Amino acid sequence: MITTPVTVRNLLGLHARAANVLAQEASLFSSVVELEDPSSQRKVDAKSIMQLLMMAAGQGSELILHISGDDQDQANAALKALFDDGFGEPCG
Repeated sequence: MITTPVTVRNLLGLHARAANVLAQEASLFSSVVELEDPSSQRKVDAKSIMQLLMMAAGQGSELILHISGDDQDQANAALKALFDDGFGEPCG
């Protein structure tokens, strides 16, 4: 299992478009991908747009990616890159 801290950088946070991008990218991998909000200790399935939206993670939210499976290294690199890039959106 890989555990990686990530920060939501884009201005609008983990809103519908960003959550969709994350869920689609996570779904490309066979690994189990979960996203945790350490302040509430709530983990959600990162392949589910609905669960991601229910996190209501705004800009600056510090979250933790938990990835476990055969392609966990590739999944971790790809998903961390999405957060680092702000999901291709403006970051403030």
